[in-house]
Amino acid sequence: MASLEVVKKTFAIPQLVDTHRAAEILGRSPATLKRWRYEGVGPDWIELEGRVSYDVKVLLEYIQRNTRVASVRAAMEEAREAI
Repeated sequence: MASLEVVKKTFAIPQLVDTHRAAEILGRSPATLKRWRYEGVGPDWIELEGRVSYDVKVLLEYIQRNTRVASVRAAMEEAREAI
């Protein structure tokens, strides 16, 4: 058990999900994620012995990177409301 504690403190152990769960998180179909992997787009994935998994943290970062504000005006209005 002590060695597992050292690993946890040294490296963040990823929370891995399969393609179906990743697709649910992203609001897409598993086929879309498969196509994205083929095309080299979309979130990074992990492949171990032929099985594809996704790190939940990577999926959430992908969502955040791809979040857009509708317009500059909308961003300015949000900034004014925050004051």
